[in-house]
Amino acid sequence: MRKLIVALAAVFAMSTASAQTQKIGHLNSAEILQAMPEYKTMSEAVDKKKQEYAKLMESMYAEYEKKSKEVQEGGDKMTQAVLDLKVQEIKDLEKRIQDFEQKAQQDLQKYAEDQMKPLQDKYMKGVKEVSKEQGYTYIFDIAAGGVVYYPESGSDITQAVKTKIGANLPVPNPNAPAAPKPAAGGK
Repeated sequence: MRKLIVALAAVFAMSTASAQTQKIGHLNSAEILQAMPEYKTMSEAVDKKKQEYAKLMESMYAEYEKKSKEVQEGGDKMTQAVLDLKVQEIKDLEKRIQDFEQKAQQDLQKYAEDQMKPLQDKYMKGVKEVSKEQGYTYIFDIAAGGVVYYPESGSDITQAVKTKIGANLPVPNPNAPAAPKPAAGGK
């Protein structure tokens, strides 16, 4: 964080020293990425993969519950050797569940990154093109939290980048109320 502040201070100091030659702009990468038509497809693919892992986890938890219940309800009727075997099976299953959860989380993260890479590449290409076309020396991303202050008007190139890469879908507003559902059974 300290390095970022020092770097930003240096950039602003340089821009003050040579204000005629440098043009600084800002954009909102989150808004741009979410407005891309490919973003919805990517999100749906990641959600589908999450659901697949969730189903596998549910079946593993169901097996765990079944084995645990079997030992709890019938453990006093089992021989010690059988009880020990069942308890070991439960411990092994717990370990498999933990390992699977960790692996699934890693796989999902990598899958999401792989799905997002083409969008990020397209976004970066658009940023570079708009920056060159409009003569910007530096562009700051306000979504990444790298800038403490930015002007409300003027040098925001978010829309220009969205237009350049064809990302003009409406961005969902997380604060907007949910749309009412149509009444069931209506004619």
